[in-house]
This record gives sequence, structure tokens and C-alpha cells, in this order.
Amino acid sequence: MGGNALRADVGDPDDNREMVAATLDRHGRLDLLVLNAGVNSEQPPDVPLRLERYRRTNAVNVDGVVFGIDAATPALARQGGTILVTASLAALGPEQANPLYAMGKSAVVGYVRAMSVPLARNGISINAICPGFTDTPILGIGKRLMRKQGFPLLSPEDVADACQTVLSEPGTGEAWVLVAGRPVTRFAFPAVPASLLPDGTEVSLRPFLAPR
Repeated sequence: MGGNALRADVGDPDDNREMVAATLDRHGRLDLLVLNAGVNSEQPPDVPLRLERYRRTNAVNVDGVVFGIDAATPALARQGGTILVTASLAALGPEQANPLYAMGKSAVVGYVRAMSVPLARNGISINAICPGFTDTPILGIGKRLMRKQGFPLLSPEDVADACQTVLSEPGTGEAWVLVAGRPVTRFAFPAVPASLLPDGTEVSLRPFLAPR
């Protein structure tokens, strides 16, 4: 199918803008942005926090999403477009063995949901896909243990096929869950409880949660 590759640090706003500029220079437009970069924190929960691991993990897993969306929005808004962000099942679980990773992926899901309305005003849809454990190097030594125990892993091809499904469906601000052996499905977030006035009348928070 072909393509072009650029070396970049997704945690650098300038690098994100340069990638978008290179795309526009070569192809004239941008229709789809897939933000897939991610790293394992390698920070266990039961040892002192190592600041360099914390910074590196969030630079890729969180900043890479925020900066990528910011850089691409003007180009996508020219004709409308789509953003797909790779989050993780750890954002919904969460994954207790890797809390830094879970924190970052939870932030990504929250950001996708919060940005959906502002982006929709420019004709841009945005969704997140939350795969479970996938057979890639990010699992590290855990992959060997999972295989030994017969735990089913997703393949990269499974995730790619699921991304195609999400991209073909309408909707924005959604999180889609993918686990081994099951089709990708929309995640149903619980409703936010309504506030109560002194007289017991319920007041919905929705008008204040949705940007105007």
C-alpha cells in the first residue's frame, strides 16, 4: 500500500506539528489521525516511584495524544475527519500491576470523551479503542507467563481489524472494548448521578459537563 515514515517524538508538540505539515505537503489534506504510540511504564506499584519512568510514560501515552490532536485539528477541520486513539482495557479495569500505565490510558479515554463535542463543531469525530492484552513486545516478560498459563492474547491483526470496525461506525466520544475471542463492542459508561436540591428535586449535570 505504500506510505511515508517520519522519525518523531510524540511527546514534543513541535514534532507533532511537523508530522502534520509533512502530510499536508505530500498529500494535500488530512482525513484520518490514528494515535497509537504507547509504552509500558516498567514501574511496579510496590516500589518507590522513579521520576524518569513517570515522565517518559506520560510523555508518550498522554502528551502524545493531546499534542497529536492539537496539531491535527486545523487540518482535519478543513473538510472534516476522524481521530482514533488507542487506549487500553487498563483504563477501564484498571490494571493494578501497572498503575502508571492505567492512569495514562484512563486520562486518554477521559480526554477523548471531553473533546468529542468541541471537535464535532469542526466536523471531526473522535473515538478510543481499548484492547486487552495483545501479543506485542509491550507485555515484556509477562507475555511468556501468559502463554504458559494459556491466557488468550489478541494479535496485532485482531486490533487492526477492530480499528477498521470502529472507523466504519457512526458516533463520537465513545470507547470501544476489545478482548480475545469477542468482537469489538462499545463500552457503556454509567450515567453520572443527578444533583439534589434541598427540596429533593434532581438537577442534571449534563448541561455543565457538555461544553457549549
